[in-house]
Amino acid sequence: MKIKVLIAFLLTSYFGNPDIPVPKDKNIGEWQIRNGVLLEYTKTPQTDLAQYNWNIFYTIFPKKITQKYIKRLVLFTDGEDEKTGALGALNENNSEWQLLIDVTDVNFKSESGERRAQSIYTLVHEFGHLITLNNTQIKPSRKANQQPNEPYITIEGEALKNSYINLFVSEFWTGSLLSEWDTIQKKYCFTESKRCFEKLYGLYQENYTDFLTDYAAESPEEDIAESWTAFVLHDKIEDPETVAELKMNFFYQFPELVQYRQIIRKNLRRYIYD
Repeated sequence: MKIKVLIAFLLTSYFGNPDIPVPKDKNIGEWQIRNGVLLEYTKTPQTDLAQYNWNIFYTIFPKKITQKYIKRLVLFTDGEDEKTGALGALNENNSEWQLLIDVTDVNFKSESGERRAQSIYTLVHEFGHLITLNNTQIKPSRKANQQPNEPYITIEGEALKNSYINLFVSEFWTGSLLSEWDTIQKKYCFTESKRCFEKLYGLYQENYTDFLTDYAAESPEEDIAESWTAFVLHDKIEDPETVAELKMNFFYQFPELVQYRQIIRKNLRRYIYD
C-alpha cells in the first residue's frame, strides 16, 4: 500500500551554491558552526533564536557527522509553508555544508502538532541530503550530462559507484525514467519554472506508485531524501507491494544508516508530544 506522508508541504533544497539566494528582508542572519558549536560573536535576540534552533538540530542527529560537515547555520523566513528548509554545499568538494531553516515553518514550540511534525520532517529530510551528497558519496566532476551505465551525475559532482544515491538510482530510476526526467530538466527547468513543475508533476502521476510523495519526483536527490525520511519516521514495510515501499526499505541494507535511524528516533522522543 502507498505510504501517506505526514504532511503535504513543499520542501525546497538548494545544491552546489554557497550563496543560497535568500532576499535580505527575509534573511534573519547566519552563524558559523565549529565542531558542532554555534559561534556567538554578539548576543542578540536573533542569536538566541539561532542557538535554540541549532541546539534542536544538534541534539537530534548523529553528532559525528553533524560536527564534520555542518559549518554554517542560516535562519530566514518567507512566510508560512513556502520554503521550509535547505542544505547547500559551501565548497566544491562537498566537505562543508550550510543548513538553512525557515523559522516560521520549523517551530518546535508551536502548539500545533502538525507544525511540530512538519518541523521534524523538514530536518530529517535535510539530514538525508547531507548523508547522500557529502564528500564520501560524491566526487567533484566536470561532467554535465548523464551517460547510460555511468554513475549518477549530481550538481555537486559524480556519484561514487557504491554511494547510496548511485545504488538508489541504479535500482529505482531504471528504464526510461531517468532519461525522461533529464529531458524535462534540460527543456523546461532552466527557463520555465511553471512548465517545469507541471512536467515533473506529470512524471509523478505517470509513475505514482514509484514515489512516496509528488515532491520525490523532482529529482533522484529529492527522491532518496524523501525515502530516507520515510525510512526514519515509519516502521519497516514487511511485505512491500510498490516501488515506493521498496525505496523505504532500501536503507536497511546499510548498518550505519540503521544505526543513524535508531539514534534519530530515540532523540526525537522529546519533541513528540500531544
